[in-house]
Amino acid sequence: MEELAGWFLMIMAAIAAIGFALWVVAAALARVFAWVLVFWIAAFAAGIAIGALAGVVLPARVLRGKAAEEPEIATPEAVVAGKVLGDAPKGQAKHFGWDRAWPIYNPHQAKRDANAVLTQRKRTVNGAFSWLFDQDPKPAWLAVLLPPFAGFAIGAWISTSVWYVVMRLLGGFVYIIQQGGVLTYRSYDRLIRRRRKATLRCAKCYRVTTSPSYRCIGASCSTIHHDVRPGPLGIIRRRCGCGTSIPATVGGAAKHLDTVCPFCLQDVPKGSGTRRVLPVPVIGAVGAGKTQFLSSGVVELQSRIEALSGSLAPISPVAETFLKAAATAVTSGQRVAKTAWEDRPEGVPLILSLKGRELEIQLMDAAGENFVDWERSQGLGYIDTADVLLFMLDPLALPQVTEQLRVANMGGVVPIAQGDPEDSYASVVDRLRAEDVRLGSKSLAIVLTKLDVLQRLPGLGSLDPSDSATIKSWLRRSGADGFIRRVDQDFKRVEYFAVDSYGTRDGHNPLHPVRVLDWALKTTDSRLSVIPRAAPVPVAEGAA
Repeated sequence: MEELAGWFLMIMAAIAAIGFALWVVAAALARVFAWVLVFWIAAFAAGIAIGALAGVVLPARVLRGKAAEEPEIATPEAVVAGKVLGDAPKGQAKHFGWDRAWPIYNPHQAKRDANAVLTQRKRTVNGAFSWLFDQDPKPAWLAVLLPPFAGFAIGAWISTSVWYVVMRLLGGFVYIIQQGGVLTYRSYDRLIRRRRKATLRCAKCYRVTTSPSYRCIGASCSTIHHDVRPGPLGIIRRRCGCGTSIPATVGGAAKHLDTVCPFCLQDVPKGSGTRRVLPVPVIGAVGAGKTQFLSSGVVELQSRIEALSGSLAPISPVAETFLKAAATAVTSGQRVAKTAWEDRPEGVPLILSLKGRELEIQLMDAAGENFVDWERSQGLGYIDTADVLLFMLDPLALPQVTEQLRVANMGGVVPIAQGDPEDSYASVVDRLRAEDVRLGSKSLAIVLTKLDVLQRLPGLGSLDPSDSATIKSWLRRSGADGFIRRVDQDFKRVEYFAVDSYGTRDGHNPLHPVRVLDWALKTTDSRLSVIPRAAPVPVAEGAA
């Protein structure tokens, strides 16, 4: 019995010893785990701090090009390809696509920079974990470094995410301000030009637009900018693909760049598109005296404007040649050469500056062959958009007057216009009606030419060249009654003139062609008149 009790005590003692040993081991392990847990927490916290710091530095490194990930650059080539601003702009420029220029930083490049920062964050975190999982023995390394690496990833994610959100909010605020600036500046530029009624009228292709194109002035750059209005390529200025800075408004660009017609891509006079244009189409049969009329009228108009401290200057090589030839012809008393036949003759642009105002006058002198029929006049698109039309009517071509020439044996004194004057009128007006062009909004001048010859013919009745009604009545009595009725049906505003374009005479003389040009100016802006209203000067019976 005592022996059994001894064994029992020994077993109990052993169990107690084992339990104590296990308790000691458990306590030791708990102490070790506590220290490990403290290490993991500290390492995790340190990882978060380092990750957050790395997230702060990361954007600067990416934007400076010091990181492995480089931002995609919104280049001018990418803009043209539609990869930055979309496929095509709105308005007239949609036919050309985006101009080759650098986009404004916000939001286009800013978005690409932000995406590069996020991509670099992912690359950095993935690279750190890839290194960790490649170490051997993996369990030991994971046990030691997984917490700080996890903290680093979380810290970097939080830091860069905060940066991204702040940048998006700030960028959105800046974008709203930018759009307000674009709207304000674009509206200001448009209203200034609208107030001036500014347009670009190409003297070569005859097209009309309020949005000129401009050629870059860079030394080795031939880029044409079709839409220089404030927008995603620049608000106040834009930077061409070659690096040249150019104004971002039509008004600003017109002062520094070469203006280009957006339709035919030909150079047009400097400043086109920022001033009002008065096209002056002259219509009439072959030999009606159109070029002689314009030459005499323009020379006197220039003289009258200069007398009022203004100027009338040519703004193209064609205009310079025309003005010199006109001055020579008027001074020498010679008749000008007949205008050569061209399907699409180039206009003669002149700049009129008077009383603080500026007006571009485009004299459109097509040969009489262009007014034989519809087909030939169809290419003269400037007639369709002109507000003023001048129809040259050779009174010597009227049957009654032609007979008087024959009777007076004066048939060879001066060339007579070919064909019926009404045919040249119909070649234009009938076409305009067929194309639904509103004739009621246009002003028409019927100009009787060659009054120097008509004055020497007897028996044609009196005619006061200063009185439109008298001229109209004379035409009715001279066999043009049907023509007059048709004109009255076609146009609401018609004025009649009688001129002598040959030789020299004072600009106040009612026979001078300058009166017709002055009338055209007054229909555009009454303040641009260069001749005071003259009192009627009757012509004696039997003269004209």
